[in-house]
Amino acid sequence: MNKVISYITALLICIGYNLSAQYYSDDYRPDIIQMLNEGKSLQDVLLPYEKCLTAPMMEIKAHFDKLPPSVQMEVNEMFSLPVMETSMISPDGLFKIHYDTSASSPHTPSLIDESGNGIPDYIDSVASIFDHVWHYQIDVLGYESPYIGDSGCYHVYVVNMRVRFPRPSYGATILLEPVSDEDEYATRYKTYSYVDHKYEGFATPGLDGLRVTAAHEFHHAIQFGAYGHSGAAHSLFFYEITSTWMEDVVYPDINDYYNYLRHLFVETHTNRPYRIPFYHSSGIHMYARAIWGIMMERRYNRHIMREKWEYIRHSHPIDAIDLALRNHGSTLEQELAEFYLWKFYTGSRARPDKYFIDGADYPMLSKKTPVIQHLGESMFRDVNVLIQTLHVHAVTAGEQDTVYFLVGNVENALTDGEEFYELTVFSERQPDTLPIGNGLWYRLESSDSSVWKVFPLYMETPVADDRVLVYPNPFRTGQASSLSFVIDTSDEVDLTIFSSDMRLVFNDTVNPESSFDRSVVRWNGLDNRNRPVASGVYLYVLQYNDAVRKGKVTLIRE
Repeated sequence: MNKVISYITALLICIGYNLSAQYYSDDYRPDIIQMLNEGKSLQDVLLPYEKCLTAPMMEIKAHFDKLPPSVQMEVNEMFSLPVMETSMISPDGLFKIHYDTSASSPHTPSLIDESGNGIPDYIDSVASIFDHVWHYQIDVLGYESPYIGDSGCYHVYVVNMRVRFPRPSYGATILLEPVSDEDEYATRYKTYSYVDHKYEGFATPGLDGLRVTAAHEFHHAIQFGAYGHSGAAHSLFFYEITSTWMEDVVYPDINDYYNYLRHLFVETHTNRPYRIPFYHSSGIHMYARAIWGIMMERRYNRHIMREKWEYIRHSHPIDAIDLALRNHGSTLEQELAEFYLWKFYTGSRARPDKYFIDGADYPMLSKKTPVIQHLGESMFRDVNVLIQTLHVHAVTAGEQDTVYFLVGNVENALTDGEEFYELTVFSERQPDTLPIGNGLWYRLESSDSSVWKVFPLYMETPVADDRVLVYPNPFRTGQASSLSFVIDTSDEVDLTIFSSDMRLVFNDTVNPESSFDRSVVRWNGLDNRNRPVASGVYLYVLQYNDAVRKGKVTLIRE
């Protein structure tokens, strides 16, 4: 094993501007309409939309004339404006909240009125929460206000979502008549929103469920009322990405988006994230991709998301994202590549200093194929793969070293065309191969080499070696001056310390000390530049004679 293990970071290559007009096709027919025509019920087709019904409702309304007559009747009833028994104006005069109060209505919320103002406390909460959301998104973040028309306020309906719609969901924003000028690229709409009457039985229950729904649905009102929607195919993905991200911006401690992340990270029989492009505009994956906004906020600032919306007035969201990024010296292709890295560093691989701050709470990417023992040559290949997708493979090279390969497509055109790739790993240099380090090379062959990228990453997972005693573990710098390794030799030792992502932190050749007739090597928690390292999990490698000893230790900086 090499004294210093190579660590290869992403090959972030800026590639050319290559937008395609294919995604503006007039004959786009969403899956949801096809399913309804094949006899599926509205309840069935709405099943993946447990967060928000806005996107599927838009698709259904836009393609109403393609629906069977029986489904059209159901849809008309679903889109009819509800008539509620009473209403109230929010304290800041920004919203009109509609609700029922009779015992016979399934939509009536709890009528408890501890404030004694004649309005149910739950409705008071709806009003004050929506006022807060308005002020945060418009006054603090700088988004434009939604269209409200002559009423002077935005309308919110408090209903039993399980009764109002065939599929229970946190909320929905419904488009009414268009309000745009005829020459605008994206049509703006008057809208209204639904929230649930008590948020009981939801993954995020009670007032927290109401809070994230208010942040989510009101942002839809802003999107459609201020920035518009062009009706272009595969465009709704960014509406849901931003609304779900906005929940975390307004209410960072609730984290309802955690409930959807498994659909972006974990491969199962019924859910295949490796087959889902970034631009996918249906299903639960749109909510999970809220972490795109979280990445954008950390890499740039939260206002870059608003910049993208300003471009959506004149461009498809894919174009708009790219144009906003170019203002900051990047491109969509570069950021997709970065996104793949961020998705890798979650769970036990989390690097909150560089990637997602809450990444340790996220699922980990499941491998597309099992880890294989590398024996000279290993091959991974796939055909009929879609653009903007990520594929994870791994080989075990040597005794314990695992090399992960992220194979990602970063094409920013939007097409349903399918591609292929073939990744081969070698133990000896071959023609047209690139070095990984530690005696490995790789070659990628693909349908378009300009848009397929390989990210080889060393991520060791050494087990504790019972031939080495490490103490104290965890190493608390406020309680001990050094970390001690008790080993079985008095000969010279090469000590190497890596961070959890295999970044070299410290290495030196040392002579063990003698303590109570035992050989001890010590590390004081400083890096090669004599700077204190941050709290975290570190990997150690001790090499002496012909022996290699590895393990993990936790350092807590106090």
